[in-house]
Amino acid sequence: MEASGHFSSLRDSGMKPFVFFVLYLAFLMGAQGVDEEEVPVTCDSSVRIIGGTLTKSNGNAVGSVLNFECPDTHYPFPVSSAKCTKRGQWFRSSHRQITPICKEFQCPAPVLEEGMIRPTNTSYSIGDTVTFECYDGYELHGSVSRTCMKNGRWNGTITICNSGSQHCLNPGIPAGGRKSGTNYWIGDKVEYSCNNGLVLMGSQQRECLESKGWTGREPSCRHGSSFDSPDEVAADFTASFTSMLGMTQTGEGKKQASTARKIHLSKDTPLHIYILLDASESVGEKNFLDSKKVAENLINKIASFDVRPRFGIISYASEPMVIANLYDEMQSNAEDVIDLLQNSENANYMIHGDRRGTDIHSALTKVLEIMSLTKEMFRDTWADIRFVTILFTDGKANMGGDPKTAVVKIKNFVAAQGKSEAYLDMYAFGVTSDVDRRELNVLSSLKPGEYHSFVIRNTLELVKAFDKILDFTTIGDLCGVADETSDATVRQKQPWHAFMEIPGIGKCSGSILTPSWVLTAAHCLREVQTAHDISRITVDIGNNNNLFKVKDVLVHTEYDLAGKKSENITQFYDYDVALLELKTPISFSKTNSRSICLPCTRETTRALRKPYPETTCRDHEIEMLPTPGPVLANFVTRSGRVETLAHVTIKTSVVERKACVLNALHAEEYKNVTDVNHVVTDRFLCTGGQQPEADDISCKGDSGGSLFIEKKRRFIQVGVVSWGSINVCDDIRAQKQYARDFHINLFKVLPWLRKKLGNIITFID
Repeated sequence: MEASGHFSSLRDSGMKPFVFFVLYLAFLMGAQGVDEEEVPVTCDSSVRIIGGTLTKSNGNAVGSVLNFECPDTHYPFPVSSAKCTKRGQWFRSSHRQITPICKEFQCPAPVLEEGMIRPTNTSYSIGDTVTFECYDGYELHGSVSRTCMKNGRWNGTITICNSGSQHCLNPGIPAGGRKSGTNYWIGDKVEYSCNNGLVLMGSQQRECLESKGWTGREPSCRHGSSFDSPDEVAADFTASFTSMLGMTQTGEGKKQASTARKIHLSKDTPLHIYILLDASESVGEKNFLDSKKVAENLINKIASFDVRPRFGIISYASEPMVIANLYDEMQSNAEDVIDLLQNSENANYMIHGDRRGTDIHSALTKVLEIMSLTKEMFRDTWADIRFVTILFTDGKANMGGDPKTAVVKIKNFVAAQGKSEAYLDMYAFGVTSDVDRRELNVLSSLKPGEYHSFVIRNTLELVKAFDKILDFTTIGDLCGVADETSDATVRQKQPWHAFMEIPGIGKCSGSILTPSWVLTAAHCLREVQTAHDISRITVDIGNNNNLFKVKDVLVHTEYDLAGKKSENITQFYDYDVALLELKTPISFSKTNSRSICLPCTRETTRALRKPYPETTCRDHEIEMLPTPGPVLANFVTRSGRVETLAHVTIKTSVVERKACVLNALHAEEYKNVTDVNHVVTDRFLCTGGQQPEADDISCKGDSGGSLFIEKKRRFIQVGVVSWGSINVCDDIRAQKQYARDFHINLFKVLPWLRKKLGNIITFID
């Protein structure tokens, strides 16, 4: 009764609802278990795409970004990406429950005013070709025929039929597009739009100029999922970027139309390059890390030009984060920037935490802020500075101001400095499978005849594209640069290599030092005695059997093959170097060839990115032949008609060199020599042996070729292939463990080279 009475008193006091609520809550907690962990929300793991594959940024967890991927000739439809929402659903815009499929690209119908297209269809499949024909009285300009490519775009250029009756040519209409405006007099404008959801790339509006050209960039209408191949990126980016760098041509030939408008820069022209890396959630960590690798490759490549680049690196998500400050002397050169990209905490994807929006406006505003600060710092060179922005993104700005306004502010800032549009190039690279092409278009420069925005399917494909940035027709007389693409031939990768036929001797090799001079071994010329003998020498340059005749031969004055016969040494190769002067200078662009860099020259100082004239010859030697070493090096070796790259190590430490040199006494000619120093002087570099790895050994015909090293994407010759202790090429029974090669050390013959070439090449003290 006491209990009942107690309950009654609570009831009477008006607390019954509260008590019942507490008791009910306790019951629920007890029934469900208060200690049990709440099951995390995830999205359907069985999501798929028909005919393709998919990737997820964070598995099936909330916030994970799902990207659908298809073969090169197809695209995901109706969506290319999705995101796991807090409700456990893959949110795909208005297509929540639809399983996407991979559809094959088709090209939109071309448009031709005052002409006919055959065949006429509403769309075209990959591989289809159309031809164009103008009506009587009109002249055809552009492509006569075009083929639908695998990315849903037509090859070639816009075709037009022009009557010649107006000031400017008819600017034409892109396939799948529309044009308003039919008057083409000075000041007249035309505007473009695209059909059927296609995205306009290039200039929406263009104006007829007094020069008879049109402002802006030729428009195109592209499928939203269309992409650029590495070859297309290489061609378009290289055409724009290398001409912006302004490397002078070697004199022959007419400039291409795409580079004719450029102001060509002299060497040492200052260049400020800003690279912006998108670290937002929609881009994801993998694409961010891939973009970093691409940036490292590009920085190294740009720095190999003879300009003075300074780099600023910014990563951004909800806010910008400076990785390398362009106005900081300790952060802005290529080596420091690459080190910061690899090791700085600010270059870590996780530095942005969970603030993973996309504020492109703030990132570009940060660039403008740094530009403004550099004006005073670089006031002495301000008038010459060129600016470049390179943006890696998906273009999906979802916070901050409109990115376009920041682009306009940067352009206005450069214009306010009295600089033309040639002083600013803005590039945008789409790095995901779901890129906003329209945004990419407005974030890039729109210059006539050029492309500054690109979409690729695999970010690392840009490495392949940027490896083609060095256009041999535009980089002038830069030494030691080479085609580093995977499909390049040996001669393209070593464009300084020369192969020679010499009367009385046969085959030898050499290296191009200037358009008129080739370096080789003196012993290759031991049978060349007369002017007639000299005239019979042929020098093979480049890939296409470009044969050059020799005007003169200069052998080192100290070379004497029989100089130690009195000591029973029948062959003595000290000072084994010679120069060949060609009758006709080499055209580097026509022969696809190039000179190699020599130690202790101004050009090599530039290649090493060291200050000139402060850097000394001793600095070069420490950099290229450091002790204790060993030093990785290469030479070109030939077997029959096949050339390959030989890999060796130069023994520079006292102990390793001594052990290497001693094997010279295994040569048949020197078996009776007791002191190896009588045949191997300090003017020889030694390679070969089995440790730490087996070195390649030279063969007949390799003599006179360059022994070279790579430094900062440039190639520098340190030796001339001279002789070897054991012939392992023709004798399969040869004792390979004793095989060593000896090369004339160019640092030891510099006085002679300076005397002969000092009026052509600038040597340093």
